[in-house]
Amino acid sequence: MLTLHGVTGNVQYSPELEPYPKALCDAVVHAVPGWLTTRITALVEGVSTDDRDKVLSALDDIVERTQRSVRHDLYGLLLQDVDEQRQNPLQVLRNSIKYATDVLNSCGIPHVVRDEFDVKAMPDDVYALGPLTWKDLSEEVHEAGINWGAWKAATVLQRRRAEGKIS
Repeated sequence: MLTLHGVTGNVQYSPELEPYPKALCDAVVHAVPGWLTTRITALVEGVSTDDRDKVLSALDDIVERTQRSVRHDLYGLLLQDVDEQRQNPLQVLRNSIKYATDVLNSCGIPHVVRDEFDVKAMPDDVYALGPLTWKDLSEEVHEAGINWGAWKAATVLQRRRAEGKIS
């Protein structure tokens, strides 16, 4: 079991992540409150005052639980060796919306209309909360995501060259 310590924007890990995975994890965890608050607030803008108030009164709890889940799951993924990772870090964020979805459903917020691709790709994201790209969280996350992806690709290429699998 992973033991994680940290607060928004300044996450500490044990054991330590490599620099690029750590930068990605820190940026994502820091961005979760703004991303989720913006998405949920926009979603409930046009609903009845009572339903909107129910959701907004639960917002701090939704954000805290989601941030904790993202911190744990993303750290666990990024701690794995690059050859062992079977999930994209964005998928961790897409999976993290379960609690928000449960609260929105329980408050009677209507599901959003999504295109066929979104429905097939993310069937459980009935409120279209999950990010499609790193930019959906922030520019800082986008940059960290690009850097992490380049680092991961370089690590894999370097290993395959050392194994003689590519030249």
